[in-house]
Amino acid sequence: MKALRFAWLSFLAFTLPGLGAPPAPPISGQFVLDGKPVPVSEVAAFRMRDQFNPRTVETHVMLTAKPVDRAAISASLDPYTTAINDPAVLEADYLAFSVRANGEVALNAHVGGVQYVDTSGTIMGQRGSLIANCRENTPTRIACHVKTEKPVKTMGGPTFSLDLSFEADVVSRKPGKPMAKDGEAPGQALLALRAAVAGEDLAKILALLTPEQAKKYQEDWQTPAENLASAKEVLDVRLPKKPKITGGEQLADDHAVLEVEGEPYENGHMLYLVEMRRIDGHWVYEQSSVAGMLR
Repeated sequence: MKALRFAWLSFLAFTLPGLGAPPAPPISGQFVLDGKPVPVSEVAAFRMRDQFNPRTVETHVMLTAKPVDRAAISASLDPYTTAINDPAVLEADYLAFSVRANGEVALNAHVGGVQYVDTSGTIMGQRGSLIANCRENTPTRIACHVKTEKPVKTMGGPTFSLDLSFEADVVSRKPGKPMAKDGEAPGQALLALRAAVAGEDLAKILALLTPEQAKKYQEDWQTPAENLASAKEVLDVRLPKKPKITGGEQLADDHAVLEVEGEPYENGHMLYLVEMRRIDGHWVYEQSSVAGMLR
């Protein structure tokens, strides 16, 4: 009877899903640099814009020794910058993977203050060393196996190898209400600020900034002319040059994010995200960031 009972339990373990076998760990395998594995035990995944094609979105996966602040990163309008400045990775070794919709995977390993970059696609016109297979690659879930066929010798540096699997839920912020292509009232305010920065009237510039931004150009230790020069210099860099508003999101009644094409330098073409706030019935500029390079 004991033998029969054992056989019956074994049959159940093999036939019932999840019975008798623990679930797969979220991370398995390792990244080895110069014979030393990089210790990672936490996985987090986020939706981010592709920096080289910023009108598309990809999944950014972080493998770390300590957990990152998932809530802060996923809620950020610039999740990449928030992620790389998270205290868990700021001065620590970690692995970052970018997974595109077509399954192409790029690696950026941050180890000892050095970044080691590779891809399953092409980099600088050459085929990368990674072999990647993702059994799940959706906006809400990621599960991939990434490896190198053989150890990779870096240029003038150490050798690394990779054979690693990871899986995680993907988190992202809730999108706002889509705006018209002209950016509506926030867009008009941004264009007015761009024009004011080209002029010589500090009051016009200050009227189109949030109080926090305007305060930076009203220093009592500077003359009005010096404050004007400072405003023109700083804002000329931060605001898109030759701006072309292509849409945006209304995140709240008093908060909008504009998508703006601009030229930071000659022959450069970038996509900017510009945050605007509605204060006392008027839209004013808060801050902006570069979403990526347009082709």
